[in-house]
This record gives sequence, C-alpha cells and structure tokens, in this order.
Amino acid sequence: MIDPALTTLMRMLMRAGLRQAGRLIRKPSGAILTLVMLVMVSFGLIPSLVFAWTSEDPSHSIFATLLTGSIPLVMYAMAAAMIVTGAGDSLLELRPPELQFVLAGPFTNSHILSYRLLTLLLGWIPLSACLSLFMLPYFGSFLGGFLCLALGGPFIVLISFQYTLVKPNLSSVTIKAIRWISLLSLLVVALETSRSLWNADEEYSVAMISQSINDGWVAQCVSVPFLPFAKLLHGEFSVRLLLNASICTGLVALVALCCYQTNSGFAELAVEGVARRQKKLERIRGGNVYGVSSRKMERVRRVPVFGWFGGVGPVAWSQIVMAIRRTGRLIPAVVFVGVVAAVLAATLMRVDPNVLSSVQRSYAVPIALAASAYLGFLITMTAQTGFSANRRLLTWYQMLPIQPISIAIGMVAGTGLLLVALQLALCLPALVVTSQSWIECASLFFAGVAFSIAFASTINFVSATTGLRPMPQGTPDVFQGARAMIYMFVLAIALIPTILFGGVMAGLAGAMLGLSWTVCSIAAGSAMLSLQPILWWFAGERFVQSELDGD
Repeated sequence: MIDPALTTLMRMLMRAGLRQAGRLIRKPSGAILTLVMLVMVSFGLIPSLVFAWTSEDPSHSIFATLLTGSIPLVMYAMAAAMIVTGAGDSLLELRPPELQFVLAGPFTNSHILSYRLLTLLLGWIPLSACLSLFMLPYFGSFLGGFLCLALGGPFIVLISFQYTLVKPNLSSVTIKAIRWISLLSLLVVALETSRSLWNADEEYSVAMISQSINDGWVAQCVSVPFLPFAKLLHGEFSVRLLLNASICTGLVALVALCCYQTNSGFAELAVEGVARRQKKLERIRGGNVYGVSSRKMERVRRVPVFGWFGGVGPVAWSQIVMAIRRTGRLIPAVVFVGVVAAVLAATLMRVDPNVLSSVQRSYAVPIALAASAYLGFLITMTAQTGFSANRRLLTWYQMLPIQPISIAIGMVAGTGLLLVALQLALCLPALVVTSQSWIECASLFFAGVAFSIAFASTINFVSATTGLRPMPQGTPDVFQGARAMIYMFVLAIALIPTILFGGVMAGLAGAMLGLSWTVCSIAAGSAMLSLQPILWWFAGERFVQSELDGD
C-alpha cells in the first residue's frame, strides 16, 4: 500500500525532528523550559490518575454522562464543519520539498495517499494517548477512551478527505447542496434545542440542556454513524468493547477504502494545496490575516501616538496599529453587534420581564466573559501580534534602545486590545439582562481584563521562549497541525500557574472577607496581574537574546 521509499522519508523526517528537539534541550534555556513543562504536565496528570484510581466509579459523574451522550453529535458537527470550510483541502497538502521527491518518484496516488494518512496517524496516536490519560477520571477505562479518540479522529478526517477527493468530479450545484445540507442540519438541531428549552417546565441545568440538544429527531438521525465511538468511552475490557471497537474499525476502514477508490486526482490536489497555502502565507505576512480586500483601502493613522513611558508607548502603539490592520473591521463589527444585541435584549426584557429566570440573569456576565475568552482564543491564534508574529517583523524591535521588559509590556497591547474589545461586545447584552449590581459587574469585568492581559502575556511568553508559533512559518509542512496542537498544549500548561494562583487568592479572599462576586473577582484579577511582571521580564530578556543564541 505504501512504497518503502516513502517510509524512509517519514523516518528521516522523524529523525530530523528528534535532532532538532535534542539541540533545543541541550541549550540552557531549552533544558529549563523542558523541565518546567515536565513539572507542569506532572501536576496536571498526577491528579487525574489519582482521582481515577481512588474513585469508586468516576465514569458515573455528571460530566462523564454528558460527555458520552454528546460525543456523537459533536463528532457530526466537526465533520460537517470540515466539509463546509473545506478543511480537507489543507489536510491533503504536502510541502514543496516533499512534492519534488514524491512526484519525481514512481509512486501511485495510493502510495502518496497512504504516506499522507500515515503522517497524520503518527501524530494523532500519541496525542490520543495523552488526552486519554488526562481524561481518565471521566472514561470507563484508558483502553476505551484511547480507542474512541484514536479511531474517532481518523474517521472524521477521512470523511473530510473523501469529500475533498470527490469534489472535483461534482458540479458546483452539487457541492453547494452538500454544504447547505450540512449547515441546515446543524441549524435544525439548534432550532429543535431552542424549542425544547422554550417548552421546558423544569429549571435549566447542564444535564437538561444536554438532553434537549441530543433528544431532537434530527440530532438522533445525524448521530447514528458516530454512536459506536461513544460506546467505547465507558467500556471496560470485555467482549462488548471488542465488538464496538471492531465496528468502529470497520467504519474507518470503509471510509478509507472509499478514499482509495476515488484518489485519482490526489497528486494534483496536493500541488494546488501547496500553491494555495503559499499564497495565503504571503497574504498573512503582509498583514491581511482575514482576507480583507485591499481595494480602496487607505493607510490613514487613526490611533493617537502614545507617550514614551519608558519605551512602552511606541511598542504598544505599533502593536495596536498592527492588530487593527490585521483584523480589518473585525473589532468595530464585533462592538457594533454587541450594541445591537444589547438593544434587542433590553427590548425583550421590557416586553417579557420573566423571559429569563433570576439564576440565569445572575450568571449572565460570567457566561459572557467565558464566551469572550473562548472567542478571543480563536481570534488571537490567527491575529499574530506580539512575539507570536513572524520573525521577520520582529527583528527591528531587537535594535530599539528600549529595555527588554518595556518591549514585552508593549507587545501585550495588540492581543489585549482584541480580547478586551470582545469582552466589551459580549458583556453589553449581559449587562442589560443581569440582576447583579454595577459594582459586581465592574469587578467581574476587571477580572476579565486581568485574564486577557495574562493570556496575552502568556502567548508572548510561549512564543519568545520556545520559538513556537500558532500559525505556520516558512513553507507548508505535513506536521503543521501537530505543531499547532503542541503550541496550544504548551500555552494551556503555561496558563495553569496564573489561573491556579488567581483561584487560590479568590478563595482566600472569600474565606476572609466573605464570598461575593466583588471580593473574589477583585482578588482573582489582582493576583493574576501580580504574576505578569515575571513573564514580561523573562519573555523580554529571552526575545532580546534570541538572535545571540542563533534562534
């Protein structure tokens, strides 16, 4: 199925990656970073293992029950999203050196497709094992959770592959019909959920909302192919687990067989994908991250010049301007949508004051802040501001006569602006419907701003100390997805001390002064901000010295 020369290529790529990691570890900074990462991974992994081994039946927790019930629909939503967005096109891409080697050799389309699938599988299996260990308290067994992740991920990817391979043979009308059907099915699921929640007599809860989502007729129909994967989660080693694993393996093999039967144009798709990726990278490097049309665009300076402030002002100004140019009209559009949503919410509350319960109104602002944190994470992964920008855009910062910590502080401004704008936009409708006082809302917003600053500082810290980037640098690489997941994994680990310290200080303040939103929010925000100078100093020093280290 795969030529020995392609297996040799994979082996050489893996050895090159290991050599690069070895060179990084042999440096003092790399060794310290590796040690810190191992300690943090241990802190996250040991509690999961202890809880899984000491709990009598962790798989019967409310989270485990919701996870099992929602997995099929979540998998369908992921597959539908990959079809609508055309994610399979990017997954099929090979980098230019590989294309020169692969296309020059006597390899068939099946050989090249096998090579691409194996490279993805080699990265996905270790990641599935790590996720299974972290989620072990909510799985029935490590084997069941590992099989669910190891088989479910390739099943979704193969569905996207199949759509991408047959798309050139379909008419434009058929392609649009497939995409619209995928979108409309998710919309119908949302409408069914809304109707079920509207007609519900009991109080809202996580279990009730999850049941409303999964009990719809359309939701049950689209989830059928993914049900065997969910049954693997809570299965102990038994004949039933082996039966479900066999069914899942058969489904994966069936879709893979269909891919091999329709892979006649795989080489051409790979070449087109590389050209498309290179064009996109050039557009991103030029600052047009979201593909905003450059016609009739004027580079007019709308951001007032800041003061010197020890060198922080000029760096912050440049980062804010870069963030505005990279995101186009995203920030004003988000704020405008927030204002419109606030007006609609105010009108709805005036027409029907009882449309939301008191509990829902009291948690409106925290929910808005949580949603803004999630959206902010997605946007900042593509905005590429601060130390996560392309290296060629950062070189001149190293030549500025500014202290390293001042550069690091100014680098937070671009990402911080995006996150705070999102928080403001989502909090506007929440402020209209909330039953909390203005003092409580202000303290919650302060905690949200503190978290945004901490998040932006952590992104810069990870990028400056590890050299990792959320977006691909250089030529397209078959391991781009794996590196992006490693970046997100390292970023999550680096956030743990800040979040943990903020939570501990909020708990102590609540114990001493009384539990309230105001006390806990101010304590958590102040605690998170107090740790940021350490990150700024370390990231700034590492950034300034990186050229001397040869990075």
